[in-house]
Amino acid sequence: MNDAEFQSFIDEVTDRNDICDVISEYAHLKRVGNRFAALCPLHNDKKSPSLSVSPDKQLFHCFGCGAGGNVIHFIMAAEHLDFMDAVKLLADRAGIPVPEFKGGGSSSARSSTDKKQLIYTINKEAGRYFFKNLAGDTGGDGYLYLKNRGIKNSTIKMFGMGYAPEGWTNLIDYLKGKGFSEHEVYEAGLAKMRDNGTYYDSFYDGRIMIPIINVQGNIIGFGGRIITDKGNTGKYLNTPETLVFHKKENLFGLNFAKNDRSGTLLLMEGYMDVISLHQAGITNAVASLGTAFTEEQAKLVKRYGGKAVLCYDSDEAGKKATVRAGEILTAQNIKTRVLTVTDGKDPDEFVRKSGGDMFRVLIERAKPLFEYRIDELQKQYKIETEGADGIETSVFPDAEATVEFTEAAAALLAEIKNPVELEIYTKRVADESGVSVDSLKASVENIRFGVARAEERREQQLQRRRQAQAMSKVENVKLYNAERLLLNLMCDKPVYRLAADKGLKYDDFTVELHRKLAKAMFDMYDADGAVDLGRLLQVFDDEERRTVSGILLDDKNTQDKKAAAEQPLKIILGDRNLREQDKLLAEGNLDEVYRLMISRAAGKNKSKEN
Repeated sequence: MNDAEFQSFIDEVTDRNDICDVISEYAHLKRVGNRFAALCPLHNDKKSPSLSVSPDKQLFHCFGCGAGGNVIHFIMAAEHLDFMDAVKLLADRAGIPVPEFKGGGSSSARSSTDKKQLIYTINKEAGRYFFKNLAGDTGGDGYLYLKNRGIKNSTIKMFGMGYAPEGWTNLIDYLKGKGFSEHEVYEAGLAKMRDNGTYYDSFYDGRIMIPIINVQGNIIGFGGRIITDKGNTGKYLNTPETLVFHKKENLFGLNFAKNDRSGTLLLMEGYMDVISLHQAGITNAVASLGTAFTEEQAKLVKRYGGKAVLCYDSDEAGKKATVRAGEILTAQNIKTRVLTVTDGKDPDEFVRKSGGDMFRVLIERAKPLFEYRIDELQKQYKIETEGADGIETSVFPDAEATVEFTEAAAALLAEIKNPVELEIYTKRVADESGVSVDSLKASVENIRFGVARAEERREQQLQRRRQAQAMSKVENVKLYNAERLLLNLMCDKPVYRLAADKGLKYDDFTVELHRKLAKAMFDMYDADGAVDLGRLLQVFDDEERRTVSGILLDDKNTQDKKAAAEQPLKIILGDRNLREQDKLLAEGNLDEVYRLMISRAAGKNKSKEN
């Protein structure tokens, strides 16, 4: 596929995926003038809609997080995909056959995609190497470890598990034999570099190797579990961040769990938890990749499951992780429950001892997140006492404990958005504490009011800071705003003609990015007689596109664009004239200064007569 054919394919993908339809799958759009607005799904946008979408221009821009571009750029941001994977997703959405990409697209897109494909290939070969080791003479200790953990051969094969024996360059030597350079192995995260520039295997100390596979079926990295009691190394070691491996944006086991039809994902802490559950026939288990649960992972849960059950350890660290993950999931409007494994075991231990059916019982008994949080809160303030009948019960020891519990519970209740859910838990907390429902509701409303005011002040401060940062780079704010508005209006051909007739050139713009955008627009009009906004954005890198999308989208809801262009044109051309005059004065060319002044005065008089 040549560049022209590739561009034609990209154009078809964007034409067949209306940006409003696509974004409406991620956020509720509300019409505001000639555009749509929404709470931005790309960042934690809670109060004021900062996302603006233009159906006419097929562009979006968030005035909060700065993201912007066309429908492909939105999918890249929303799904954490590179350009080509986002194109493929949209092509599939529109039912467009995906052609062979080799040789097509811009050089930067090709180089990034080619390098990712190279890393996928290296990882695939490394996975084969580890798998063969497990079945060979060097993998005896690793195979015995898995057998002692109750892992079946069919499960080993299903997950592609393997073994990395002890040794400094075993994997490097193998991959060099397959034609890969040491530096390429390093870029894939499978080798490390010494201070002297030599390389050694990332997994050199005898580990069970677990491939981490994305939803497209590519091995993006590995998790290695040590099988000895060495004290100078961590139990688990992951591939470092690479071009294809971003821990916060993936979930282990999602490549299998995405096919589960339960509508719920079980969130575990460890790889072996996930593997044991899948072996037991519980196929909706996933785990984060050695890091705290993230907003990006919550979005994956929302897309591939819709509901979540948190299955973390029951120690203090596990409880804190449960609450934090629950908050992130709730912010994404994901219904979340919390499973407690009995006897303090982790899911892997429980399933090995009690089986999958008993674990399913625990899933059925999982508490709604807020019920779990209220129960945990009570444990902090209540004490166990023995009544006259010898039965132990939990009570608040004094009024101070009751007040503290009620205040803490009100803060939890203030987070609940669903009014029915709020009513249920408010009544429960009132019953537990002996405080009236009305008093508790008043406390909740006070907290919500305070949070809303604080959020409003924070947004105002952020907006003022952004404006100050933007304006600090520009001496003439009036000129800066005029340039931005005119660039927006010049998307319409009549405005471009008006500007060209008045002698405007791209280098009349004073801001470097504005000049670059103006030149791209002028070149398009000269070549094609029109501006293609999708292709226009391809001129800019990711950081520049954030600003450019904001310029192209913010037309101030202008109806008569040609009339609106008169004032910014006057400001820009006036500034150009002053700069020309200052230059001539600095050169001492007074005759030319006088001639220009007469010429411009005559032009103004002629304009008034017309």
